[in-house]
Amino acid sequence: MRFLKVIGLLGSTFLFSQQNDCSLKKSEHINVPAADKNDLLCIAKNSGKPNTVFYTLASWCAPCIEHLPDALKLEKDFNTDVYVVLVEAEDDPRVQNAINRVKDRLEDAKMLVLKNSVYPGGVKKRNKTFVTQITPPEFETIPDFSKFIVINNQGDVVMVTNWKDYKKLDKKNTENAQQMLSHTVIPLLQ
Repeated sequence: MRFLKVIGLLGSTFLFSQQNDCSLKKSEHINVPAADKNDLLCIAKNSGKPNTVFYTLASWCAPCIEHLPDALKLEKDFNTDVYVVLVEAEDDPRVQNAINRVKDRLEDAKMLVLKNSVYPGGVKKRNKTFVTQITPPEFETIPDFSKFIVINNQGDVVMVTNWKDYKKLDKKNTENAQQMLSHTVIPLLQ
């Protein structure tokens, strides 16, 4: 148990040193750093990994919760960092529920929350603004949730998934995250 605590402390120290390089600050409302598109690009550039995966999550989004284990498993199985990006407002009472859901899956998961100052309004408006900013022109901009965003160590967004990526593979099954990941995200991480 002591060994796990030491590993967790070292991981947290590394995470916060990366965040300091990117000038990330914890939200004044919750114990999670607040971030915007430029912060995500900075994290990916400074991760020391070829690619970084950012997974968007809202506490009330059933697919987000369902696909969370698949998102977190990417870090274990591939040479990548995975960050869960909470799309609810920093001061939204539901955001703590989202944090708890992530920590129930992985206590030391890396999390970020979208900055209120950059993404004002309700969760759908915040998410739409964020998705519009982060999605390159070669991808269709669909402001859904449970997105896998892959950014390489040059700071280029190389993948932004959406609900159509699930449907392309099996028109009867729109929820198979592992199948979708194996065709879209995992090839970028190998």
